[in-house]
Amino acid sequence: MRLFTSFCFLLFSFLVNGQRFGGSPPSVKWNQVNTDTARIIFPAGMDTQAQRVASIVHYMAKQKPVSLGDRLSKINIVLQNQTVIPNGYVSLGPFRSEFFLNPALNNFDQGTIPWNDQLAIHEYRHVQQFNNFRTGISRIMGTLFGQEGYALAVNAAIPDWFYEGDAVYNETALSQQGRGRLPLFLNAFPSLWQAGKKYSWMKLRNGSLKDYVPDHYSLGYLLVNYGYEKYGADFWAKVTKDAASYKGLFYPFQHAINKHAGVNYKTFYTDAFDFYKKQRVDSSSTSNGIGKTLTPLDEQRVTNYRFPYSISADSLIYLKTSYNTRSGFYIRSGGEERLLRVRDISTDEQFSYRNGKLVYAAYETDPRWSWRDYSVIKVLDIATNKQRTIGKKEKYFTPDISPSGERIAAIHISTTGKSELRILNAQSGEVTMAIKSSDIQLFTDPKFVDDNSLVTVVRLLDGKSALALADIATGALERLTVPSFNVMGYPSIDGGKVYFTASYGGNDDVYALRLSDRKIGKITNGPLGNYFVNAGNGKITWSAFTAEGYQLQQVDEKDMAWTPIKESSVETTMPSFKVSQPDAVLDILAITPDRQFPVSKYSKATGLINFHSWRPYYEDPEFSFSLYGQNILNTTETELYYLYNQNENTHAAGFNFTYGGWFPYLSIGSQYTFNYRRLIGSRLKEWDQVDTRVGLSIPLNWISGKMFNQLNMASSYVFRNDINKGVNEDLFRTINFSYLAHSIFWSQQVQRAVQHIYPRLGYNVSLNYRHAITKLTSWQPLVTGNIYLPGALRSHSIQLSGAYQETDTLNVLFANRFPYSRGYNEAYFARMWKLSANYHFPIIYPDFGVANIVFLQRVRGNVFYDFTKTYTITKQPYVDQRSVGAELFLDTRWWNQHPLTFGFRVSRLLDDDAVTLARGTVFEFILPVSIIPR
Repeated sequence: MRLFTSFCFLLFSFLVNGQRFGGSPPSVKWNQVNTDTARIIFPAGMDTQAQRVASIVHYMAKQKPVSLGDRLSKINIVLQNQTVIPNGYVSLGPFRSEFFLNPALNNFDQGTIPWNDQLAIHEYRHVQQFNNFRTGISRIMGTLFGQEGYALAVNAAIPDWFYEGDAVYNETALSQQGRGRLPLFLNAFPSLWQAGKKYSWMKLRNGSLKDYVPDHYSLGYLLVNYGYEKYGADFWAKVTKDAASYKGLFYPFQHAINKHAGVNYKTFYTDAFDFYKKQRVDSSSTSNGIGKTLTPLDEQRVTNYRFPYSISADSLIYLKTSYNTRSGFYIRSGGEERLLRVRDISTDEQFSYRNGKLVYAAYETDPRWSWRDYSVIKVLDIATNKQRTIGKKEKYFTPDISPSGERIAAIHISTTGKSELRILNAQSGEVTMAIKSSDIQLFTDPKFVDDNSLVTVVRLLDGKSALALADIATGALERLTVPSFNVMGYPSIDGGKVYFTASYGGNDDVYALRLSDRKIGKITNGPLGNYFVNAGNGKITWSAFTAEGYQLQQVDEKDMAWTPIKESSVETTMPSFKVSQPDAVLDILAITPDRQFPVSKYSKATGLINFHSWRPYYEDPEFSFSLYGQNILNTTETELYYLYNQNENTHAAGFNFTYGGWFPYLSIGSQYTFNYRRLIGSRLKEWDQVDTRVGLSIPLNWISGKMFNQLNMASSYVFRNDINKGVNEDLFRTINFSYLAHSIFWSQQVQRAVQHIYPRLGYNVSLNYRHAITKLTSWQPLVTGNIYLPGALRSHSIQLSGAYQETDTLNVLFANRFPYSRGYNEAYFARMWKLSANYHFPIIYPDFGVANIVFLQRVRGNVFYDFTKTYTITKQPYVDQRSVGAELFLDTRWWNQHPLTFGFRVSRLLDDDAVTLARGTVFEFILPVSIIPR
């Protein structure tokens, strides 16, 4: 694929990063609900979810609550049920949405309303945004360049914080919950205020690699909610219409704020923060509970201590992660901390511990079908540090182990969306009991009381939640608390009490419920949240949320405070920040009628050729114009293009097509070039040239244990045919030949922490071989590889590289692709090999920006040594090409959203350059190339 402009890709990419090409297995049979407003495409058996999504979308499209305008364009929404990742997106190029239906199990992060409903009201808001921003210059860009041209325009005009903040506001205003009523979400900025951190606007927009900075969802919700509260229900409709129209060519969004708010942009967001600070009377408090802090505060980087469990009176086990370390299980005893084991890659953050055994859910993926993945149970013996797996290719979450160690309780979610609380044999993984109820949409956070009963949080059909006591033998469920839209979770049972976190009173604090009389008492009282409580060995321990990360706090059980709370406090929700609620807006989830739309089959062949965008591109000496297409199920990619070469004065037309719906990708492409002209001797040769290729590739990517694994294999057949013409047509022989190109890429690497430049451990090997098979004899192997090792400090990385290339010297048909020693002019020898050593390290994290255009996030360095050995045409040793040097890289973000890295290299040549015969010091700029979509 060619480039329309790098900015198009940058500004568009943040909305499409959830897409996966060819990710659904061919065994999935697709149905559809197809109306004038939306087409819901869903796997067979998901009719209930599809009808509910269609009903909500139709209601929002008709009623237009909190309207951004009246425009309506039909959207394709694909429901994915094979993945355990809870997410969703709306994209342009093509205009479509995907909902990932496995619900988010963290009650505090996403809330407890039905996941289908939350996705519908959040993601359809993005649809309404794109429908109504098509105005003025943005509309012209869409006409000139298609959907990607429109994406370029609107994403340059309107910041990402508005897109997501407006969608979060939508889910809050249109329901009884939404993230705008969840303390964990709302406490992001108060944590900075409490810690006295005064970050610049550009740092708040771009984030940091060393400090905690709330994301653009949190920032956006506060600003959008303030805009509605201060300036009225039509404020953002007017602002976004002017911004998308570019009324104010430079900084159009800031210009629109100034026009409709009557204050400049800086005053607007400063006033918004002051508005919320006044509502947080406790923001100056330094206490986040009643306990003593157990963990040292690291002010150099964010460090999180979560899910503490008492091993003995003076020792704990917990999950620790920081910006420069991977997530791992640690044991703290007598004030000393040691790493037990790095955790396997996981999407489910929780783990449980009892009597020397630790259980958690790990993430695993299908190698070929990226939308099919799993969550399996890991059991770790802390005495032997041996780990085993239970429930292969299953979807288990938040497991707990019984006091006897013979049973494991875990949440199971099927591909049909049904939730069960399963009891498993801890040795075999056999399901011995499945607890379920038609009144419950989802179970979360199970904890054993004893071997015969457990406590769990249940999400009810209306989105309310409650604590429940389950009898394992009978499956009977007894509610322990009154159902409420207040969120709760992370229970711990000790001494006849259930300790848990709940948002009663507008903040996430620790509470205790006596099983004997069902009375609830408040244990902590802090301005920010307190989570992951554990009671045992006479201690109560939890994690307190702070601007430096989650910090462990502890209190002796005998010193525990107990403040009784009333049942009305359980039932009443009190968000810490007022939700600006227009009078006409209601809880649409409660009033949307459940309509029944006709269901029909959806053929996988529908819209295989679906052009959505067209781009011009110029890169000396070539100009091109391309049409790009992609189908809604994301199994085909299509390109038609015209190409003009100004040096050779040739014109060409071509196409590329890739189909990813089968196990191997199938790709085919062809280019016809007109009017090649070349003087050979005293005669002019004129010809047209046809280059055609067809290929198969098998892209395998999977996660297992601590490793990301990748194995890509590909072979393609390429045919070239020259068609002589002109007055000397018969004087030149016709050139036609074909060759095969094969490649294998294999990679393994561990997960990286935020500050890791490269993985602490990993390697990759790439094997490439091209050889002619007709008319001519020619061949070229190329082998490259990298090894990644830890450096002296945790954020340092050692990279060792190697390469080998050889070519047939009779007919040199294939271009040189050898990674030559840095600083030298690249030369093409019959045989070459190279060894390279690099040491990468961060220098400083400036967190500094200029004019909302460029933000400098990190300055990092690399020192290197390259050694290349070259050989003559007779394969005899020729010259060495050695260099040493240093590189300086600037990791930046542009327009507060888009990462780009620039660099500067100094190379000292230790040998004469094989091309220029000179040696010395060479200076080079390193420009980003990853922004160019190909």
